[in-house]
Amino acid sequence: MRGYFENRYKDALDANGPVVLGGNEYDSSEVFKVYAPHDYDANFTEWLADHKTIVRLRVAEELARNGCQPRFNRLAERQRSQQILPFVGAGLSRPSGFVMWRQFIEEVAQIDPALLLTVQQRMDAGDYEGAAQCICDAQNENRLAEQIENYFDRQFFEVRGPVKLLPLLFSLGCVTTNFDAVLEKSYEEHGLEFVTSYAGQQVLEAPRNSANTQHALFKLHGHANSANGRILTAREYDHAYGNDRALPGMIAYLAANRSFLFLGSSLSVDRTIRALQQIKANAPLNFSRHYAFLQDPGEGYREARAAELEQAEIYPIWYPVDDHDVDHDRWIEDYLVALEGGPL
Repeated sequence: MRGYFENRYKDALDANGPVVLGGNEYDSSEVFKVYAPHDYDANFTEWLADHKTIVRLRVAEELARNGCQPRFNRLAERQRSQQILPFVGAGLSRPSGFVMWRQFIEEVAQIDPALLLTVQQRMDAGDYEGAAQCICDAQNENRLAEQIENYFDRQFFEVRGPVKLLPLLFSLGCVTTNFDAVLEKSYEEHGLEFVTSYAGQQVLEAPRNSANTQHALFKLHGHANSANGRILTAREYDHAYGNDRALPGMIAYLAANRSFLFLGSSLSVDRTIRALQQIKANAPLNFSRHYAFLQDPGEGYREARAAELEQAEIYPIWYPVDDHDVDHDRWIEDYLVALEGGPL
């Protein structure tokens, strides 16, 4: 985790003020690293250990407050056994400059006020694929594909935020609903390129190619730069998963002997959630339990939300959100740092 936190360590050093050498001012961290590299590394190691201790204490306090500490510890045990498969949503790409799904759909639809109202109503009801279908019907499929490329097929960006911690914790691969290349770039930066990638309808081929799925990336919606095999609109879902068994079968394959950890997702009741519900209903005594880092909806709503997720065998680990621009990333980072240290 040294690479992830080094800039923060440098900021702490630079808070002491600049160093003047030969009449010129230099950052304290720069002088320390150049003129005393061994002391710099030793001090950084100590700082990082102290930071991890503080984070684990903060996480333990929050988990004790919301009653999720035993669940977190069970997740940590499974993570240490490499039985966790991250299921990554748009929230983990947001710090790298990519928009959330709702913002994308609203911006694409905003040229037509009537269409904008329609897609907002669909999304309010949790029907994002229906909202995408409305845009496709109103503006044509090619224009939607062009907008997906414009928004998500960016190659020159800096990976930021807690997604950078995933390669340090998870080596079984990843599942994502995102079009962007944030996960690919994050793992490549750590020298852990995915062995193979399945995108869109190709994901259905994964069970037949099980020997090639070690440390694989599963992009459920496809790639941003290709509409071929993309699965986003209601019609594309129906075409790809033409029967009620295809999607649950594929999800069951991905979750075989593993648990999903949902990150950066609001977990609205979409087809993935309904597939997990169907898997549980069909095999109530033979299923994997899944976990999610989720915003705490508050004491009055927590039980109802947990019961809804339990139908899909997903168990939330809540975190508080007072500042929407800061707290999501901060708490996911803290939970991942704490997870790396094992059970609390």
